[in-house]
Amino acid sequence: MSNITGLRSATLNDVEVIAKIHVQCWREVYGFMPREVHDMRDLSYRRNQWNCWFQERPDLEALFVLLHNDNVVGFAISKPNHDDAIDALGEFHACYILPEFRGGQAGPMAMMALALSLKENNLWPACVWAFKQNPYRRIYPMLGCRPLVYRDRSIGGANIPEIGYHINDYNALMSRLDRMRVSAEKRQIELPQKLVRQSRLVG
Repeated sequence: MSNITGLRSATLNDVEVIAKIHVQCWREVYGFMPREVHDMRDLSYRRNQWNCWFQERPDLEALFVLLHNDNVVGFAISKPNHDDAIDALGEFHACYILPEFRGGQAGPMAMMALALSLKENNLWPACVWAFKQNPYRRIYPMLGCRPLVYRDRSIGGANIPEIGYHINDYNALMSRLDRMRVSAEKRQIELPQKLVRQSRLVG
């Protein structure tokens, strides 16, 4: 596990790497989806998707990239909620991070940035959708997200079960995310120290 070194708003120059991360993460995390779905959502599809996003700049949407030594290793986006199935003003729409940067500060920092953007734009309470078979959705109940909606989402002709979570308490969410961030940072500091101690014992 590697740690990120920064987070910033995305720019048009980030489109290519965002598209590549999007494709890679979908194929890895959503391996339960039919191959045809992944074939349709290839690099060309994602590149066009994100180029269109920068051309349109949808109101109140926020797109961030996560950095490691100035290299983009993940991205996250929030937006107004337009889904009547769940009573929320804002949505944590997506967060995709390269495998070697998961489990550290990246996820908490990305969600904190999205939460802050939603709150500042009066898009709170918020929601987040997750496919039922997505193994990473286990984090949401730990953050205080309540599962409210269970349904199938049609993607490329396939019906994929998903769950809609509602997030009401902004302060509690930010507090939990910050504790996760601090804990991850502490682990990153302790690991090199532990390795040094072990090397001394071996020597």
